[in-house]
Amino acid sequence: MKLKIFTVFPKLLLTVSAVLAISAVFAVSAQNTVHAAVSDPAPLEVGIGVTEITPPLSYPMAGYYSKRLSDGVLDPLMLRAFCFKQGDEMCVLAISDSIYVYDDVTAEVKRRIQEKTGLSADAVFLVGTHTHTGPVWMKYDRKITPEENLAAAARNDHEAFNYKAFWVEQTEKAILESLKNVRPASLSIGKTSVTDLSFNRRYFMKDSDQVRFNPGVLNPNIIRPAGPIDPDLFGILFRDAEKKPFASLSNFALHLDTTGGTKFSADYPFYIQTVLRERFGADFISGFGIGTCGDINHVDVTNRHRRRAPEIGTELGKRLAALYDGELSELSPSLDSAMRTLTVKRQEFTEEQIARARELRKEVMNTSSQLTFLERVEVGKIVNLSTLPLEHQVEVGAIRLSSDTAIVLLPGEIFVELGQDLKRRSPFKNTIIIELSQTNAKYIPTRKAFKEGSYETINVLFPEGTGERFIDAAMECLEELKK
Repeated sequence: MKLKIFTVFPKLLLTVSAVLAISAVFAVSAQNTVHAAVSDPAPLEVGIGVTEITPPLSYPMAGYYSKRLSDGVLDPLMLRAFCFKQGDEMCVLAISDSIYVYDDVTAEVKRRIQEKTGLSADAVFLVGTHTHTGPVWMKYDRKITPEENLAAAARNDHEAFNYKAFWVEQTEKAILESLKNVRPASLSIGKTSVTDLSFNRRYFMKDSDQVRFNPGVLNPNIIRPAGPIDPDLFGILFRDAEKKPFASLSNFALHLDTTGGTKFSADYPFYIQTVLRERFGADFISGFGIGTCGDINHVDVTNRHRRRAPEIGTELGKRLAALYDGELSELSPSLDSAMRTLTVKRQEFTEEQIARARELRKEVMNTSSQLTFLERVEVGKIVNLSTLPLEHQVEVGAIRLSSDTAIVLLPGEIFVELGQDLKRRSPFKNTIIIELSQTNAKYIPTRKAFKEGSYETINVLFPEGTGERFIDAAMECLEELKK
């Protein structure tokens, strides 16, 4: 079974050294096990650790099919680790200002944390926010030392600098800090509806029998959106023993591609934090988990005005501040977590498809290529996937905060319909879904969307039906946590 932190160590997390000293006595367990609920609930404790993860040099940027080197920083990229502890239950949620997190580095972080603290890898959840103004992630090299990375940064040598190694060090640091900083806390939750900031980006068209993504503003061939949005803006407010707010965890389904350019930025969540710090103080920590928005963005095709990160984040921040100043539901903590590990096969290709894609690979990042954008996407996908193993281990998890509130962690860019289906089926009144968890699973469309076509159904790692499997696995976690 998963780790239980023995109650004979009531001051376990006062210091990191205390954690290290007793790690040998921790019980570590196998996957797919859920803890029994605490019969006499202990007080909830929360710890937060924060580190900066901005590359310390000019560095390639992720998010588009073109090469970009960063030439500055609009706002720093951060990693925020939230540690939840109640009696002998503990889990960590770490949120990274990055386009994805990747299975090799999340596995390394989990290994290090388990080795140094005894906390089960199944109780550590790492997610990305999907900012398109973050760095490219090169292959992880465990042999790269922090000193070598610092030397590469001093030379401004982005080819020698290993961002994944840097990220692992910073993430480990933030998680250990969160373990050390646990303190009594209370949580309260609220939800409001936001319908004017997000839009389904897939449309039925008059001139095509397939759905088109991002068809352009005021395009006369648009018939209607091919799917809904998720208007839920969730906010969880953390208060200390003196009832002073010290942190927030918010959740909204909107693609983090509202900045652009060649300067690093956390995108609109940075402006959420700016507003909340104006309300609650300069030390207030704002964590943001992105909802299911594989087919959702900020482009209103009926209006030439396009909102950008400052406007979107400020508006969301104001609505959260108003939510927190209003009537919130205080949670009676009942901490627990569950995990499911699925074996999923990637898409497969013929030898002819692979050979042709390799011949054309130089066209993938060439914006003036004779290939269409969707053809470039498919070429890049085939080249990349043909080098990967056929089977992948993918984790779906959930954290129970109270008898009526749970957080679901899903891998990939999940289509909004899948998220809404999970919310409808969930046994929890408040079901917060955070995507982009644990690994880069690319887009996760619905079966319906695969038949409709377009970009999101091409840029996939896994075949049709995978999204529905993920939702079923999440339901298993939620049903066990509800018992």
